[in-house]
Amino acid sequence: MSSREAIGALRDTLGADVVALPDEFGDRRVVDWSGLPGATPLALLRSRNTQEVAQALAICTRYNQPVVTQGGLTGLVGGTNLRGDEIALSLERMNRIVEIDEVSGTMTVEAGVPLQTVQEAASAAGFYFPLDLGARGSCSIGGNLATNAGGNRVIKYGMIRDQVLGVEAVLANGEIAGGLNKMIKNNSGYDLRHLLIGSEGPRLCENR
Repeated sequence: MSSREAIGALRDTLGADVVALPDEFGDRRVVDWSGLPGATPLALLRSRNTQEVAQALAICTRYNQPVVTQGGLTGLVGGTNLRGDEIALSLERMNRIVEIDEVSGTMTVEAGVPLQTVQEAASAAGFYFPLDLGARGSCSIGGNLATNAGGNRVIKYGMIRDQVLGVEAVLANGEIAGGLNKMIKNNSGYDLRHLLIGSEGPRLCENR
């Protein structure tokens, strides 16, 4: 099976609005700030919701097509840079503050929301979101979780994994796993948060 077949299946299922080819996304930046080498993706997926991400990854798995997820591209280690045979999955359209629950003191946000937007939304609701780093205006919450970000308040408040109650994630085969739990107490089984948060680290060790 070829990358051309995978991209054709993606376009047929999700449409050209979601699946863009290189001549359609032009000179868009597709590498991080590390200065490390990075290639142009064979296609750019800009999914609008979890279901579209699941559909895309299921198709890519079927065709053995590699995918690299990209957030705000603010990293400095080349973790989101491509080698030349991959499709890029951008989460920039998944940028909603889904809910601020003032009773439980929790926020539910999509992975593509910039950190600064999360901070400002929390502040407007009378809360304080402690994670902070220099790239706050462009880094995404999804990227913060992937790298288990610490930032400049880490000594007082801990890593971002200490501030997360639940994660909903799409696995490589398109299966949706985890859950958006709002309670600290949860003895329902294995805690997938700690397998998913910081997961970019093992990927870098394996592939770079």
